Amino acid sequence: MSFAKPSKKEKTLFACDLDQWLAKEAHAKSAKDLPQAIERAQFQALAEVLERAVQNNAFYAQRLRQCNLSPRNRQDMAQLPFLTAEDLNPYTRLLTTSQDLVERLVTVSTSGTTASPKRIGLTRNDLNRTRDFFAVGLRYLVKAGQSVAVLLPGGNRPNGVVDLIRQALLPRGCQVLSVNTQDEAWPEALRAISPQVLIAMPSQLHWLKCQRVSLPGLTGILASAEPLDCELARQYGEYWHCEVLNHYGLTEVGYGCAVECPAHGGMHLRALDVLVEIIDPRTQEVLPVGCVGEIVVTTLKHQAMPLIRYRTGDISSLIAAPCPCGSPLMRLGPVLGRLEAGRVVQLPKGGRFCLQP
Repeated sequence: MSFAKPSKKEKTLFACDLDQWLAKEAHAKSAKDLPQAIERAQFQALAEVLERAVQNNAFYAQRLRQCNLSPRNRQDMAQLPFLTAEDLNPYTRLLTTSQDLVERLVTVSTSGTTASPKRIGLTRNDLNRTRDFFAVGLRYLVKAGQSVAVLLPGGNRPNGVVDLIRQALLPRGCQVLSVNTQDEAWPEALRAISPQVLIAMPSQLHWLKCQRVSLPGLTGILASAEPLDCELARQYGEYWHCEVLNHYGLTEVGYGCAVECPAHGGMHLRALDVLVEIIDPRTQEVLPVGCVGEIVVTTLKHQAMPLIRYRTGDISSLIAAPCPCGSPLMRLGPVLGRLEAGRVVQLPKGGRFCLQP
């Protein structure tokens, strides 16, 4: 579904561009109707993906043979089994379409020294849906005609994350340039670009700040690929005198998952493509909204490799209260760290991880 700029009337109906984008596909008439419309669309899509998985994939047919394939709510959904990173290898195990339709095959390194890399297959439709999410999500930071520098890896790979950002912003006349951080002269290359918007990992931002790299004209930063501590985000904003927003994405879900808006009330979810749950990693029980636990994702529109209740290992929470921007939709809180060998690691400074007893 391509994204068009909302009309003045639509802007009055919905708090933000992302809500308006979701409302079109969910057939919501107003912001008041949006949460219920999103939930209906999510569980309709979930039933469709479960049916397709069972029909087209032997692994899922075996895994889901005793399960309710028409869950109506999150309580029903909680009866479905989890997927883990180990279930993703080989990638053909989860394919529900012909390998000929896989447009992009991505290898994802995993934590630790013994874990095998994961491979994720994406069809053209899977890639296009991510491109459309980037097109609307980046409106929070990027204005038409601006230059955008991307420090994320894979800048020259067709249909990689940088290329999808480029495709998303091309209709708005933006110039998207990838900076190869493996090149020793990359800070000079970044200065030469003199971007208005920077997309980078928090560790890269930290290095740039420590090296006192000035970027005159910078109006916005999107932090991605690593957890961003709220205090550090504030410091980066003050140092470069610009807006700093956070993005949560996984290659497993086609890169994009949730993006923060300038109201800083949590990350707005790509709710019609990804359904998020938070579980207690010890008991595997679904936690109430607001509690901190492990992020579990279900992809609702993926053609190549649908993931049903995939345990990400990332630690966060869901936020139910309306966003200060006016959006009534549930959002993802800050990512506080990762689970490794049953322990939480990579907590930001001052962060705490508390599970319900």
